[in-house]
Amino acid sequence: MLKRYVLFSTVIFLLFSCSRFLDTDPEPVTVSGIVTNSSGEPIEGAMVSILSPSPEETTTTDGDGVYEFSRIIEEAVSYSMEISKDGYDSRTEEFVADPSNGPDFPNVQLSETGSDNNNDDDSGNDDGDEVEGTTGGAASIILDNLSDSSINIAETGGNVNSTFTFVVQDSAGRALDANGAVDVEFMITSGPGGNEAITPEVVRTGDDGTATASLFSGNIAGNVKIEAKVERTDIDLTIRSKPILLTIHGGFPDLDHFSIAAEVSNFEGFIVNGNRNQIDVIVGDKFSNPVKPGTTVYFNTTGGIIQGSGETDDDGQITVDLISGDPRPADGYATITAFTFNDEDEEITKEIDVLFSAGPSNDNITVTPNTFDIPANGSESFDMVVTDTNGNPLPSGTTITVEPPEGMAVEGDVEVTIPNSLTGGEGVTEFSFTARDTDDENNDSQDVSIVILVETPEGYTARKTIRGMKAKTF
Repeated sequence: MLKRYVLFSTVIFLLFSCSRFLDTDPEPVTVSGIVTNSSGEPIEGAMVSILSPSPEETTTTDGDGVYEFSRIIEEAVSYSMEISKDGYDSRTEEFVADPSNGPDFPNVQLSETGSDNNNDDDSGNDDGDEVEGTTGGAASIILDNLSDSSINIAETGGNVNSTFTFVVQDSAGRALDANGAVDVEFMITSGPGGNEAITPEVVRTGDDGTATASLFSGNIAGNVKIEAKVERTDIDLTIRSKPILLTIHGGFPDLDHFSIAAEVSNFEGFIVNGNRNQIDVIVGDKFSNPVKPGTTVYFNTTGGIIQGSGETDDDGQITVDLISGDPRPADGYATITAFTFNDEDEEITKEIDVLFSAGPSNDNITVTPNTFDIPANGSESFDMVVTDTNGNPLPSGTTITVEPPEGMAVEGDVEVTIPNSLTGGEGVTEFSFTARDTDDENNDSQDVSIVILVETPEGYTARKTIRGMKAKTF
């Protein structure tokens, strides 16, 4: 009898012990929401997909627009969900399923593709009235309004601040009421680092769940990203908004940051009509940032014609064309002027000279010596000056070729391309080459010629021939 009692007691003890240490799996709960169109009518067959957290799941709505998932929700969890249907614009929902408020999923409104009824918020509810009852805890932060997506740099006299409003919503997409008010912290997550700032940095939501603050620009241009954040200390959860992007543009033009350049210093414009030469301008403000896009710069020229004005791009740059035509500058040099206005409304100006290069001529090819007498196996050195008909550098891209006769070779500046240069000098108008006898078979003295050929990019040519004697071998 004692053995039976001990055995029975042991079994009871083991069963009791197992029941104490056996983990009980949490039970899943059914969560649901409704998908409607812009008129509030249910959408059947809409695809609803949970993107995160895992496991990823997909379902479709029934005839009443209802979708359901079976999920284990033991604590507040951030969800990302995508809803789509042919003929409608798809949307993504970011929300928090909180068991303390009832872990219902949001009701979502889809807009017909191409319609003007797209919601500005990401909740799927126009005003939060689709779900009745007291609002729950904060679950998402949505941008409600942004006064300006771009502002000006500080101390420029333009608009230097932009006001933004975020609305804090519960998991059903309803704006928090006064009873659920929370502190919203605004942060600059990235920016140019010019002392830009948000004021105020922390705002308590009002009766409509909104919080408003302003970004003030600093003294450096660039892009700024702003984020809103709510700390749910009750469930140890941080809720963040999607970042919004604003741009701080530069200030007024500054003479020290105003420059002008020509694509070609010596372009073929003296005898050619309609030849274009690109003129580039860069304009910065006193902080060395590009001026505000759309800043106007005006142009004029003493030679040919030029497009009268242009507006700066995001980098403060403008490009216009100088077009060859009358009046031609008598000496070939024209002055291009660019001007705009600074923060004192004073005209500031930058200038650059551009050479309207003329064509070549035989008279403007000079070779010294102009005759020669090269002994057998000997050589002769020559200096050469080549200019346009005004005595200026030939057009950029002009070629100069020195062609020797049979039995001779030339070395040095014998295949030249005129560089981009406003003034003459070595390698632009001044050259040198050496002619050398290379004929080891013919010992007869003979007359020979060296030919210099010049051709501009537009096809104007000139030719110079120098003659001499290649001596006999003794």
